[in-house]
Amino acid sequence: MSSLARLMPAASRLRAVVAAGCAGLVLALTVFAASPRAHEWLHDADHHHHDEGDAGCAVVLLAGGVSLPVGPVALTPPVAIACDQPTLAATDVLLVSPRYLFQPERGPPAPGKA
Repeated sequence: MSSLARLMPAASRLRAVVAAGCAGLVLALTVFAASPRAHEWLHDADHHHHDEGDAGCAVVLLAGGVSLPVGPVALTPPVAIACDQPTLAATDVLLVSPRYLFQPERGPPAPGKA
Protein backbone atom coordinates (compact mmCIF):
# COMPACT_ATOMS: atom_id res chain seq x y z
CA MET A 1 0.00 0.00 0.00
CA SER A 2 1.44 3.37 -0.94
CA SER A 3 2.01 6.09 1.61
CA LEU A 4 -0.58 8.34 -0.06
CA ALA A 5 -3.27 5.66 0.20
CA ARG A 6 -2.49 5.21 3.89
CA LEU A 7 -2.74 8.93 4.60
CA MET A 8 -5.98 9.62 2.71
CA PRO A 9 -9.21 8.30 4.19
CA ALA A 10 -11.77 6.69 1.88
CA ALA A 11 -13.98 9.80 1.65
CA SER A 12 -11.03 11.95 0.57
CA ARG A 13 -10.00 9.38 -2.02
CA LEU A 14 -13.54 9.28 -3.41
CA ARG A 15 -13.63 13.09 -3.52
CA ALA A 16 -10.29 13.18 -5.35
CA VAL A 17 -11.43 10.57 -7.88
CA VAL A 18 -14.69 12.45 -8.55
CA ALA A 19 -12.81 15.75 -8.92
CA ALA A 20 -10.33 14.20 -11.34
CA GLY A 21 -13.18 12.62 -13.32
CA CYS A 22 -15.03 15.96 -13.59
CA ALA A 23 -11.86 17.73 -14.68
CA GLY A 24 -11.20 15.02 -17.28
CA LEU A 25 -14.77 15.29 -18.57
CA VAL A 26 -14.51 19.06 -19.02
CA LEU A 27 -11.12 18.67 -20.72
CA ALA A 28 -12.48 16.00 -23.09
CA LEU A 29 -15.56 18.08 -23.96
CA THR A 30 -13.34 21.08 -24.63
CA VAL A 31 -11.08 19.06 -26.94
CA PHE A 32 -14.09 17.63 -28.81
CA ALA A 33 -15.60 21.13 -29.12
CA ALA A 34 -12.35 22.59 -30.48
CA SER A 35 -11.69 19.86 -33.05
CA PRO A 36 -14.41 19.04 -35.60
CA ARG A 37 -12.56 15.87 -36.63
CA ALA A 38 -12.48 14.62 -33.02
CA HIS A 39 -16.16 15.51 -32.66
CA GLU A 40 -17.06 13.51 -35.76
CA TRP A 41 -14.93 10.60 -34.50
CA LEU A 42 -16.92 10.68 -31.27
CA HIS A 43 -20.22 10.04 -33.07
CA ASP A 44 -21.22 7.19 -35.36
CA ALA A 45 -20.72 7.65 -39.09
CA ASP A 46 -24.43 7.34 -39.89
CA HIS A 47 -25.63 9.38 -36.89
CA HIS A 48 -26.28 13.02 -37.82
CA HIS A 49 -27.66 14.65 -34.71
CA HIS A 50 -26.78 18.18 -35.83
CA ASP A 51 -29.40 17.99 -38.59
CA GLU A 52 -32.10 17.46 -35.95
CA GLY A 53 -30.91 20.25 -33.65
CA ASP A 54 -28.25 20.68 -31.03
CA ALA A 55 -30.34 19.74 -28.02
CA GLY A 56 -28.76 16.34 -27.43
CA CYS A 57 -25.01 16.83 -27.87
CA ALA A 58 -23.02 17.84 -24.78
CA VAL A 59 -20.09 18.95 -26.94
CA VAL A 60 -22.24 21.43 -28.89
CA LEU A 61 -23.88 22.65 -25.70
CA LEU A 62 -20.48 23.29 -24.11
CA ALA A 63 -19.15 25.01 -27.24
CA GLY A 64 -22.24 27.20 -27.61
CA GLY A 65 -22.35 28.34 -24.02
CA VAL A 66 -25.40 28.86 -21.89
CA SER A 67 -28.21 30.87 -23.40
CA LEU A 68 -31.45 30.99 -21.48
CA PRO A 69 -34.69 31.78 -23.32
CA VAL A 70 -35.51 34.75 -21.09
CA GLY A 71 -36.97 37.98 -22.39
CA PRO A 72 -35.43 41.36 -21.63
CA VAL A 73 -35.84 42.55 -18.09
CA ALA A 74 -37.60 45.91 -17.79
CA LEU A 75 -36.20 48.00 -14.96
CA THR A 76 -38.20 50.88 -13.59
CA PRO A 77 -36.34 54.17 -13.26
CA PRO A 78 -35.75 55.55 -9.78
CA VAL A 79 -38.52 57.69 -8.39
CA ALA A 80 -37.67 61.17 -7.10
CA ILE A 81 -39.00 61.78 -3.59
CA ALA A 82 -39.71 65.36 -2.52
CA CYS A 83 -38.16 66.24 0.82
CA ASP A 84 -38.78 69.37 2.95
CA GLN A 85 -35.32 69.52 4.53
CA PRO A 86 -32.10 68.72 2.74
CA THR A 87 -29.96 65.99 4.20
CA LEU A 88 -26.89 67.23 6.02
CA ALA A 89 -23.54 66.22 4.71
CA ALA A 90 -20.13 66.86 6.18
CA THR A 91 -18.32 69.48 4.17
CA ASP A 92 -14.89 68.88 5.69
CA VAL A 93 -13.29 65.64 6.75
CA LEU A 94 -11.13 66.32 9.79
CA LEU A 95 -8.37 63.79 10.26
CA VAL A 96 -6.67 63.95 13.64
CA SER A 97 -4.21 61.63 15.27
CA PRO A 98 -5.67 59.42 18.00
CA ARG A 99 -5.22 60.57 21.58
CA TYR A 100 -4.21 57.08 22.75
CA LEU A 101 -2.51 54.24 20.96
CA PHE A 102 -4.86 51.93 22.88
CA GLN A 103 -8.08 53.04 24.47
CA PRO A 104 -7.53 53.40 28.24
CA GLU A 105 -9.66 50.38 29.15
CA ARG A 106 -7.85 48.27 26.55
CA GLY A 107 -4.27 49.16 27.41
CA PRO A 108 -1.60 46.99 29.03
CA PRO A 109 -1.92 46.25 32.73
CA ALA A 110 -0.56 48.78 35.18
CA PRO A 111 2.87 47.98 36.68
CA GLY A 112 2.67 45.97 39.86
CA LYS A 113 -0.67 44.35 38.98
CA ALA A 114 -0.62 40.89 37.52
